[in-house]
Amino acid sequence: MAIDSLERRWDAYLAAYGPIAAAERERLLKQSVSDDVVFTNPGGEGKTRNGLIAHIEDFQRKMPGTYFKTDKVFVHHGELLAIWSMYKSDDTKIATGYNFVRPDKDYRFSYMAGFF
Repeated sequence: MAIDSLERRWDAYLAAYGPIAAAERERLLKQSVSDDVVFTNPGGEGKTRNGLIAHIEDFQRKMPGTYFKTDKVFVHHGELLAIWSMYKSDDTKIATGYNFVRPDKDYRFSYMAGFF
């Protein structure tokens, strides 16, 4: 898979964390993560796309309006490492973090580990 394709999937995934409608979040995650995705970060861990949707919805309930921007993406051997920044709804930067991502055979993300 081309690097730009993985980056587009990353962009869709990161956009799903923002303050968007539930249907749009589901659409973005269907194109970027596998049905049986495994994810972990300091705020929680889980399995399945539906579990990730619930995790993101809980995040938005606790931190309404928070969104993310990608600072840098590295891809090699079909795996991805992203550096990102988190912003409050007033555009104040509040954190920088990292995600390691491994895609499945269909190139949707099957394992994601976030660090911040």
